[in-house]
Amino acid sequence: MSSAQTAELYDSAEAARYYEERYVDGYMDEWPADKKQRVFDLIRELGLPDHGRALDFGCGNGVFTEVARQALGPGWQIVGTEISKTAVENARRRFPACTFRHWEDPALRDAPYDFFFTHHVLEHVYDLEEVLRSLDGLMAPRAAGLHILPCGNEGSFQHQLALMRSDGIDPQLGNRFFMDEEGHVRRLRTRDLEAHYELLGYELFLQRYCVFEQGFVHLLTDYGPERVLLTLDPSKAVDTVARRRLKALRVKYLLLWFLRHQAPMVREKLGKNKRSLRDYALLALGAVLYPVSRPIDSFLRAADARDWKTQSYDSRAGEMYLAFRRNAS
Repeated sequence: MSSAQTAELYDSAEAARYYEERYVDGYMDEWPADKKQRVFDLIRELGLPDHGRALDFGCGNGVFTEVARQALGPGWQIVGTEISKTAVENARRRFPACTFRHWEDPALRDAPYDFFFTHHVLEHVYDLEEVLRSLDGLMAPRAAGLHILPCGNEGSFQHQLALMRSDGIDPQLGNRFFMDEEGHVRRLRTRDLEAHYELLGYELFLQRYCVFEQGFVHLLTDYGPERVLLTLDPSKAVDTVARRRLKALRVKYLLLWFLRHQAPMVREKLGKNKRSLRDYALLALGAVLYPVSRPIDSFLRAADARDWKTQSYDSRAGEMYLAFRRNAS
């Protein structure tokens, strides 16, 4: 989807159609176990009461609705809501212990909620102010909530990459970074979301961050060499210095992609019942590189978990976890 096509997602009807089609195709079916554990632990850290009603806004297929249910405990009732009927049906089938309702369902507004939660939703919504007001309108007087979303703060590795490219940051799409997926219509900074919530009478009381350089490289090299080449394309550089930097990073991360994927390739080939001559040739190459490949792959796979323990208070990151609560006054 081009920038012009992405801009169509600011229209509510177009956005609903777009995500309905994506969920039919299996969009966001699952998430890594370490990510779910991170969200579980953070919800437990918020110091919420032992009972209440929670709303997972933009719940998708319900994966994090279930995580939130487990983290909140048996005294909480949690409701997940989506604009996609397919996503709601998928979530009901997969997680029967949670309640799921379409956003237009009047029953969603039967009673106020004490806690709101979103996971990678605010970068997708076509009217951010209206969504935040609508969400606030469903909340109880002493409500709190947690938003998880891409981070646009200055100084992150992703921000530095974006500044090297002529197409790096798109002001017409809410300062979206060039590497963001097609459905994103903005990339917020901490202070941007905090300013929105100050107008609604909330304060930011917890902020944590994840996806630093090694975490981003893990994701980038997972996608394959084509994504590495596109992301680090020197022809998009803003100047000579940036071009040299992008070329150097491209070589470095192509080498990392090649090395880290030898270990999983060997495991995959060994698991096959029948092997071709090509399989045996790849196994021979992979066996030589396996002692190097396995620790590189393990190191990059563990990057986010490692950074969460050591750097999660550094706001120069790719992903942010921001918790708000209504001011007591």
